[in-house]
Amino acid sequence: MKWLLITLLFCLSAVCNGQQMLTDKDFDMSQEGVTVVEFWADWNSKNECVWLENIADAEVYRVDLSTDAAKKNKVTVLPTVVIFDEGEEIERFEGDITFSLCPEKTPVKVQKEIDKLVANKF
Repeated sequence: MKWLLITLLFCLSAVCNGQQMLTDKDFDMSQEGVTVVEFWADWNSKNECVWLENIADAEVYRVDLSTDAAKKNKVTVLPTVVIFDEGEEIERFEGDITFSLCPEKTPVKVQKEIDKLVANKF
C-alpha cells in the first residue's frame, strides 16, 4: 500500500507541472540549479506567462508583486520573468506597455538561456 501511495504521488507531481506560488517565507533563490521566477499580480492575470509550464530543465515559480521578494528584486514591470542560476540573476524579461511578454518569442528566449546555462555545467 505504501508503494502504491508513493507511486501515485510521483505520477501526480509529474502531471501537475504548473508553477508553484512562493511567499516571502519560501523565496530563496540561493538553491542549486536553474530557477525561473515569474513576478505577477492578480489584476494582470490575463497576461500571466502560462507558457512557463512548458519550460524544461529549470524549477519554475510564481511570486506576487506585493511581496518583499518582488521589492528586493526591484520588480517594477509586470509580468517580469527572471532566470536565476545558483542564486544569481542571469537574465530578466519584462513586460511591455501592454503588461505582456511576447508569447511567440519570449518562451524561446527563456528556454535558450536555460539550455545555455545547463550546457555550461558539463
